[in-house]
Amino acid sequence: MDVAHYLATYVHTMQPLNEEQSWELFKLKFSGKKDRGTELGPQMEKIGKQLVQQCRGLPLAIANISGVLKRMDFNGWVKLLETLQRDPHLELIEVSLAQSYHALPFHLKPCFLYFGHFPPDQAIPVDKLCLLWMAEGLISMRDPDRRKMEVAEEYFRELVYRSPLFMAEMEPVLDFIKTGSCQLYEKIRGVSIHEWKQDEFFEVIDFDKANGRLSRTHRLAIYLYKYKDTNYLLEIPTNVKRIIRSILFYDADTKSLSNSTWPKELSDLKEFHRTRVLDFSKVDFRIRKLPKGIDKLTYLRYLSFGGCYLSAFPASLSNFPFLETLDLRVRVSCVMTIPNVLRKLLNLRHLYFPLACRSDTNDKLKLNGLKKLQVLQNFPAGVCDADDLLQLENLEIFTGIMDGNNIDLEKTIISINGMKSLCRSSLVVKAFDSYSEERRLIVARLLEHNAIHSLDIEGYLGVFPRLDKGINSNFTELIFNGSEFSDDPMPILGKLPNLRSLVLCNDAFIGESMTLSKDGFPQLTSLKLATLQFLYYLEVETGSMPSLNIITVEQCDKLCWLSLVLKEIPTLQKLMIGSMPHTFQRRVKYLVEEARAYRENDELTATFYDC
Repeated sequence: MDVAHYLATYVHTMQPLNEEQSWELFKLKFSGKKDRGTELGPQMEKIGKQLVQQCRGLPLAIANISGVLKRMDFNGWVKLLETLQRDPHLELIEVSLAQSYHALPFHLKPCFLYFGHFPPDQAIPVDKLCLLWMAEGLISMRDPDRRKMEVAEEYFRELVYRSPLFMAEMEPVLDFIKTGSCQLYEKIRGVSIHEWKQDEFFEVIDFDKANGRLSRTHRLAIYLYKYKDTNYLLEIPTNVKRIIRSILFYDADTKSLSNSTWPKELSDLKEFHRTRVLDFSKVDFRIRKLPKGIDKLTYLRYLSFGGCYLSAFPASLSNFPFLETLDLRVRVSCVMTIPNVLRKLLNLRHLYFPLACRSDTNDKLKLNGLKKLQVLQNFPAGVCDADDLLQLENLEIFTGIMDGNNIDLEKTIISINGMKSLCRSSLVVKAFDSYSEERRLIVARLLEHNAIHSLDIEGYLGVFPRLDKGINSNFTELIFNGSEFSDDPMPILGKLPNLRSLVLCNDAFIGESMTLSKDGFPQLTSLKLATLQFLYYLEVETGSMPSLNIITVEQCDKLCWLSLVLKEIPTLQKLMIGSMPHTFQRRVKYLVEEARAYRENDELTATFYDC
């Protein structure tokens, strides 16, 4: 479906900027304010204008080149202009990006090259990228007291800062990247590919050539979704198989593949016995069977089935003495059966469970052997033994999924309280209707527990629980789903000093009026209100949410009035309005226009869409 047509009936055709407009945009992007161009100095302004002319009035090109030039000194500007003047066929962006790459510190260059092997237009999860860098040995640990993931995230942030064509969506919560994905524009991806081809850093098999013979590379990326012809001859000499360190398979979310087999050279992986990284992305193993020989790859550090459809985890894949990362985050529609073998992976540091899984027996899975585990995500309390959590003495990041069982939830709360190394914990509690006093007491314990940073709770609560110790001030994210609060919860939630994200959805509040008070929500960056069918009036007092970045309002059918002074929130950038009444949409449009007129250089946007 065409996105522009989906979101709006009017499509604006962009025209190139004239010379004056181009220079004004450059100054804005370069320094943050239009009136600070004089800080460039007369010489830099002269060179800068000549470089901006190369952008041909294209706003995106101007924005990108401003980011490149911001990181160069005056000599770099002159050198760039001289290069372009010598060869008029060169593209400004490509030349500047190549110079930016060569100016990267040595430790960041291989990390940058790593981006080039990902399929075009694919969003790259930040956590996966960092884990791959770590498994590849690209992270230099000079300080033994720092976590390797912490250093990898620092590398990523430095690349974001140094790479203006690099798109990133991430939200820091405390000291961690909570969620995020990144993607390279085609120009910068081209620079990455050009550079790693020079060094044989990666080999991409996209099956476009008639036949393929590999060079002496250490890394393979295979675009399986392009493999259609079973007659394609792929040659991987034995001496090359012996030096391969990474194999990454990329497939597509579709069953319309004309070929469900593997290339012969990749149907059995036992000869790739020195492989450290094995990544299957979006492979449907109902269509393509799991390749043979994976259990022979005893040097594996990283094994991932992210986005795949794998209904059963093979018990044979538990004899990897060096494995540090196991990612079982298969498709949401896939329920994975897991045998009780994970505890044998004694060197494991990062374990990611599927969103839905089950044991292959009636017994719960044991994790008590994973003494080195640092990250445990999607821990299924109904499938694993929660008592084992206390034995994970090095666990730093924990995300648990509870199915509403009182005993499992109680055990998990006790375990979280006893984890001495825990830096961040998140709980998702499903179908937890609290009609009994016992249930309400458990919810109260969850809200009081100061070791929980993120809580997503689904089910009826009715009233906000009475909290003898007060609500946990360490919360950074809260999601209330179907809570049916009769009283406005905002006066209580607004006092949380560290709350970054708040979601109320599916009648989490059944009152008519909601007020966000002055000085409330000092750190909130994201607020979402969805399917609150009784909400009529939303008032945001001046001074509330001073750090807000995005407001999302969806399917609140009776909400017709929004009391909000957008110009009082200088950090606000996005309003996402989904399936809302026309009166509410008109009100939002008026507020946005008012804020734009008041705040110079404002980038505030409002997006209207159907849910």
